Amino acid sequence: MTPSVNVPLRILGIAVAVQIAAATSAWACDGQVGKVIFEDSFADSLGGWDLGTGPASIKPPEMLFSVDKKNTGWSVHNLTFFATDGDYCLEAIVPPGKGVGIEFFATDYDNFLTAELAADSSLWMSNKVSGKWTDLFHVTPVAAFKAGPNDVNALRVTEKNGLVTIYVNGSQTKAIRVQVPDVKTQFGVYGEFLDRSKATDDSPPIRVKSFKVTTGESSGG
Repeated sequence: MTPSVNVPLRILGIAVAVQIAAATSAWACDGQVGKVIFEDSFADSLGGWDLGTGPASIKPPEMLFSVDKKNTGWSVHNLTFFATDGDYCLEAIVPPGKGVGIEFFATDYDNFLTAELAADSSLWMSNKVSGKWTDLFHVTPVAAFKAGPNDVNALRVTEKNGLVTIYVNGSQTKAIRVQVPDVKTQFGVYGEFLDRSKATDDSPPIRVKSFKVTTGESSGG
């Protein structure tokens, strides 16, 4: 028989708090609904990301975007999972001078929509068609943005019946109507220098902590 061990309640409380904090930091994209299509906390490099030879890499437990003078903006799509209607969310630490975005409705690297959150507490959405960018809106400042050097921000995009809604740290920030592709499309992550003329080769990387996609709310009914 294993002897019983009396553990002080204070220690038990600390252990529970640590477990709760770990769970919260793992998936802080509160509010996502529907069946999970894809989720990755970057414990390994088996998630199907198209890393290639660019400035993005997976170094558990993060995806790093080390954009530099040569690659001032960079996209990484997932090649093995697909979604169109859905609920997309990423968590990231965004260093000064940079932005991170969720790409969705992507048929290839020249055609997609992206919602991007920047270290200057701004948010915008863009459309890339045949390699040409068009900005759809710009919001600044985003009140819910956390500006601490190691703060993790959650960027979430939902699409239902052609209505795209964007949330920052659980707070609804902007909504816009878009044309929805009639095929399942790719999704991914975008990282960039905000001012390309100030790009350097030694600045801190964008650190993506998690990425999750669910089916979202039903578009029927």
